[in-house]
Amino acid sequence: MSLLLIKDTVQQVATAITAALELETEIIDENLMIIGGTGRYKEKIGSYEEDGNLECDLVYADCLRSGREYINFTPEHDDFYDARENELAEICCPIKTEGKVLGLIGLIAFTEEQRSIMIHKTLALRTFLQSMAELIAGKYIVSQNNITLQNTVSSLLESQSVHASFDSIISRSEAMEKIKKRALQVASSNSTVLITGESGTGKGLLARAIHKESPRCNKPFVSVNCAAIPESLLESELFGYEKGAFTGAEKNGKLGKFQLADKGTLFLDEIGDMPLHLQVKLLTCLQNHQVDPVGSTKPVDVDVRIIAATNKDLEEMIRQKQFREDLYFRLNVIPIHIPSLRERPEDISMLVQHIIMKFSMAMGKAVTGIDADAMDILLSYQWPGNIREVENIIEYAINMEQSDTITVESLPEKIVKKNNAVKLETGFESSSVSLKMQLDSAERQILRNCLNHTGWDLEGKRHAAKQLNISESTLYRRLKQLGLSKKNNKKS
Repeated sequence: MSLLLIKDTVQQVATAITAALELETEIIDENLMIIGGTGRYKEKIGSYEEDGNLECDLVYADCLRSGREYINFTPEHDDFYDARENELAEICCPIKTEGKVLGLIGLIAFTEEQRSIMIHKTLALRTFLQSMAELIAGKYIVSQNNITLQNTVSSLLESQSVHASFDSIISRSEAMEKIKKRALQVASSNSTVLITGESGTGKGLLARAIHKESPRCNKPFVSVNCAAIPESLLESELFGYEKGAFTGAEKNGKLGKFQLADKGTLFLDEIGDMPLHLQVKLLTCLQNHQVDPVGSTKPVDVDVRIIAATNKDLEEMIRQKQFREDLYFRLNVIPIHIPSLRERPEDISMLVQHIIMKFSMAMGKAVTGIDADAMDILLSYQWPGNIREVENIIEYAINMEQSDTITVESLPEKIVKKNNAVKLETGFESSSVSLKMQLDSAERQILRNCLNHTGWDLEGKRHAAKQLNISESTLYRRLKQLGLSKKNNKKS
């Protein structure tokens, strides 16, 4: 951001200087743009001195590069002074903050009387200009900090409101345990991660867990859903914009998500929905570690770790010319694929129990479990919405349930109807259910019947293992994988 951030204040200062000293004033920003002035300079606001060439040898460009002041009472003899307005004398002072030159204030004489004043009061005028430069720099810092605070508070609150760690990813399946182990391994690096998987599988939770275990854990985690933001607003949301960049822009400009996530992690969810023209800008940003805010003429350095996620097949989108191959390679440094819930049914019962406790506490209800018949229905369901759908259904069931245990009657009607062909012995009749799920259901019923007969205590489990001709360790492992326990064996 430049002094354009406080353009109104700059003009007020220019007017005040001229009123006090009766000398013309010109104020330019770090890009040689005139942003404040009096007299003939007021008419030139928005244009550029020295043709905007920051690399030239002319006076203003040199002062911006060096941070030095400039005093000349005979500019007509200076080959490097671009006296387009027939200036007779000038005292120029840099506007600085934290060692950076934000712009310049120039006092200019157009009459011999004005030049005489500048010659005889040089020291006083220099001191006055330095004070005005410090005033402008102070106003700039305050405005910049206000914008940063305004834009970061909500983002930081969001990042802290969701408890995320690898322990909060509920699973017992071998596939998910491998994913968590792999994600933990890469958390300590700065490499870009691409998480793929169906909607509702927990891609956002995994991204937050990676951030929490990374060296950036005390810095912001900023999330952007590329599918939820209108295409016309996505660019300014990601890269920010300067004050007055477009009609309807916020008064003081806005920092983009990249700047908000500086030194932290930026999570680009649903990256497959990003428009092609923004994919180009994103690729440039990732390559250069810089962003170009809308309306800015100078890029801003950013230090951000990128985690992207999508439920789409990006390789197929590349073939369809809907996603840039170069961006895909830039994002797909560390690929992590989360399998759907139907591919890891051994996680379902554990998830159900965890979500029951979560919503029971939140809703103030004493629902602590689910009976066997209701659990069988949930285990046989295909879960197209994955974990998100499990949460919705359990929340519904807890609202409907009058006892301390979820029963079939409290499940949504659509779930029960889709499973009305379930048989007690086989668990499934539907041809759409995988063989593994049908075998698991049958094994679950066998183990349940056996333990109901021998008992669910340690001695009963020992007898059950002998009857089934399996080792005790195998029995305990399968009870865990199938989500069977005395607590959830309660029948409706």
